[in-house]
Amino acid sequence: MPALRELQLAFVAAMFGESDEVSAHVRENGMSAEARLGIYQNNLREGFIKALALGFPVIERLSGTDYFRQLALEFLGAHPSRSGNLHHIGAPFAPFLARKFEGTQYAYFADVAALEWAYEEAQLAADADTDVLSAEAFAGVASEDYERLTFEFHPACRFVQSRYPIVKIWRANQPDASGDEVIDLASGGDNVLVLRTPECVEFHSLPAASFAFFEALARGETLGSAVDSAAGSAVESAAESAVDSAAGSAVDSALGSAVGSTPDCVPAAACAHRTDGASANETAFDPGAALRHLLELRILTALRVFDALRSQPDAE
Repeated sequence: MPALRELQLAFVAAMFGESDEVSAHVRENGMSAEARLGIYQNNLREGFIKALALGFPVIERLSGTDYFRQLALEFLGAHPSRSGNLHHIGAPFAPFLARKFEGTQYAYFADVAALEWAYEEAQLAADADTDVLSAEAFAGVASEDYERLTFEFHPACRFVQSRYPIVKIWRANQPDASGDEVIDLASGGDNVLVLRTPECVEFHSLPAASFAFFEALARGETLGSAVDSAAGSAVESAAESAVDSAAGSAVDSALGSAVGSTPDCVPAAACAHRTDGASANETAFDPGAALRHLLELRILTALRVFDALRSQPDAE
């Protein structure tokens, strides 16, 4: 008789059709080893398909139930769960779809899946350990350190960028949608901040430069570097001149006034969709306004001054 570990490994191999060695150790007792193992194989497949469909209902609707099952089984073969908790199986689904549908008319599936997964992660993310930052948090920072400021973001926010209108696709495929909307995939892309608030999960459509600025800060880049990232996303010289402002000016501006307008909010299922700023396609970028916007969104939880020396490995 093999050791317990060898039996367990053989059982797992049988679940994925890789080997039938474990069959020799199954007591039939009125039912064949193949039939007994088949019950477990079916439970594994059906549980995986159901969990994936719960996380990606829009992809299931877009592809159709039968084809989604086929996709899910192919995905299971490529990315089997390593845990009994299936909440996190969807993490590699968007990249999987990107590879599968690259260069086809269904290439947009990957970005829609990325938005759905961001929504799922925002729902399940932990609460912040600390209160969100207010303008007063900058009071103790020396002006010469503004450029080296880094920030921590609330755990329940994500960023998704696409050349397709993924928010419109998402909204058109909710249970309460009419289902008769025709969406032009070439109508323009989305830069989306996905954010969980106490009331719901929100989609905020951002201008490209603001999206680059927010995402750079969320990756841990300094305020000065994030301003440069926004400059790289600007598409006209007017935007480039706007981001030439020093990081210190951005902070001063952020502390000096409040965001002037409240974006429109249109409920959709359990989600609100906001288009933030003058236009999601605007080219001008104001670092101060962007920093004020972050404070208004209440997603910054900590700030610190980046110390290049402390970030280096200890010398041997």
